[in-house]
Formats: sequence, C-alpha cells, structure tokens
Amino acid sequence: MSTAVTGLTTAAAAPAPVAPAAAAPAATTSDPKIREAAEAFEGVFMSMLVEEMMKSTEVAKGNPLYTGLMTEKLGDQISRSGGIGLADVIERQMGGGAA
Repeated sequence: MSTAVTGLTTAAAAPAPVAPAAAAPAATTSDPKIREAAEAFEGVFMSMLVEEMMKSTEVAKGNPLYTGLMTEKLGDQISRSGGIGLADVIERQMGGGAA
C-alpha cells in the first residue's frame, strides 16, 4: 500500500529491526581493583532497587533473612550480567579505561 503526499510516495512497510546493543568492551588498561569496586557498588545499588521492588510482592512477606539474601544475590547477579551501566561510569570516573 502506498500513498502520495505532495509528490512523495511512501510505502507502508514494517520498521527495520533494531540490533541489540553490543556489550561494552572490557577495559584493557583499567586496574582490576577499580573494576571490582565499581561492580561491587553497582551490585549494592541494584540490590537496593530489587529490595524496593520486592516490597510489593508476596516474596516480601517471607522470612526476612531469605528475602535479604535473595535481593542481595539478585542485585549482584544483575550487576555481573551487565547491569545498568553504572559500573562502567564509575570505572571511568575512578580513572579506569571502560569505554
């Protein structure tokens, strides 16, 4: 199906698929301790976010010890899996080489 608009013809087509964003390349000149600290900080931050999100679920009504451990580990895993990019920003600010 095409429509003419003041001399222009446009075809109704599906939008082109968007490729997923590539993972940030590993920093080669960064101190491993800086990267570790940045990832640890992002893990703590993600754990706090997960904890707030869990408050509105049935999981929050369970044993507080297990709930706390679960949110901590889930936040750490999210960070190790790429997180929200906070570790990369922190690493750059601390003098690391993350791009």
